[in-house]
Amino acid sequence: MLRQLVSLVLKREVADLKRRSGGGILMLAGVLLALLASLCALAGLYLWLTTRMMPWEAALVMAALLLFLGLILILTGRSMIRRQRTRNEEIEVLTQALLGKSGAATGSSTPVGTVAAAAVIGLIIGRSLHR
Repeated sequence: MLRQLVSLVLKREVADLKRRSGGGILMLAGVLLALLASLCALAGLYLWLTTRMMPWEAALVMAALLLFLGLILILTGRSMIRRQRTRNEEIEVLTQALLGKSGAATGSSTPVGTVAAAAVIGLIIGRSLHR
């Protein structure tokens, strides 16, 4: 019975992994096509600007545009990283509150601390498997 249960869980996880990897490949292809389209749009914009102004002026306008977009992406990425760090720190604080600072530091724990740690670990693993 236990062997069948473990087999069923493993088959489901492998099927989920295959589905996710297939979706990842399609996402990668989509990102590459979007990158190629962006490069073509930038080249077209540069060529259009060269008909209106000197080529070096067009290059400066393009550089300023790309710098602006790059800064927006950097700030967005930093915000996402900070949000993830805050979430991880909240989990750590909750774990230390449940275990107690002495139990977390020395490794000795009470039955309540062990159950609380198992519950927190289960929540963390459960959240990571649903992504």
